Amino acid sequence: MEELKRKKRTEPIEEADIENDIDDSSDDTGSKGSSESRSKARRTKKSKQSTYEKPKADILKNVKLGAYRTLSTTEKIIKGLSQVYEDIFVKHDEGIKRSFEKEEGIKFFQKNDFARALEHFEIYIEEEEEEEGEKDAEVMYMSAMCHVNLSQHKDAIDYFKKADSLTPNDPDIIFEFAKCLLHLENYTEALGYFQKAAEINPDDADTFYNLGTCYEKSEQIEEAKKMYKKAIDLDPREPVYYHALGFVYENSGDHKDAIVCFKKAMDLERKKHG
Repeated sequence: MEELKRKKRTEPIEEADIENDIDDSSDDTGSKGSSESRSKARRTKKSKQSTYEKPKADILKNVKLGAYRTLSTTEKIIKGLSQVYEDIFVKHDEGIKRSFEKEEGIKFFQKNDFARALEHFEIYIEEEEEEEGEKDAEVMYMSAMCHVNLSQHKDAIDYFKKADSLTPNDPDIIFEFAKCLLHLENYTEALGYFQKAAEINPDDADTFYNLGTCYEKSEQIEEAKKMYKKAIDLDPREPVYYHALGFVYENSGDHKDAIVCFKKAMDLERKKHG
């Protein structure tokens, strides 16, 4: 029993220790038991001690869990939300954040808030380039249109070129790119894109009207007349086409045909506006 007291003062008593000490003390006082049973108990204790080693990962986990339990409810919520944000937006899928920027850009684009839409599109494009991912023609095109609607036609050119390279035969991209070039008075390049647009969509009257404008600005008057007439054939109710053809006739000295076109344009205007 003196041995049991000494152990109590120096270290925690384990259940196996108590059992072994009881066995030892029983033998000392003449109780039932044998040296074999004591030896077996000691082997069992030694076996338990040799196999009980916590993995380092478990120890670290318990330390973290203990630290987490000391936090207040508010701190736990903040920490949890921060971890969720990091897992979603930083660690696992940067594409989610890019998708958010694109969706926000489209939302503002549809509201005609082109400045704010462009802010989101530029973030999307910047992150896309950093990750060297596949380029998005739709975002490039909408970024170009934002610049156009903000009267920043020169800034739109690079976006149109990128969009066109990603989807070479998209009629909307080609047509709007051509209009941007026409606005910048780059008639030769604009003419090439309008011709391409006409090949892709030969029934679009507005394409032929713009072709006529390019030819007229390039002083190719006969070609301009052909394109304006083609536009009228495709959409005979649009007064703008008659006005354009009338001015070409007037500037080339054909006053009679010019008057006919101007009268037709005025009639259509009255019908259009009641």
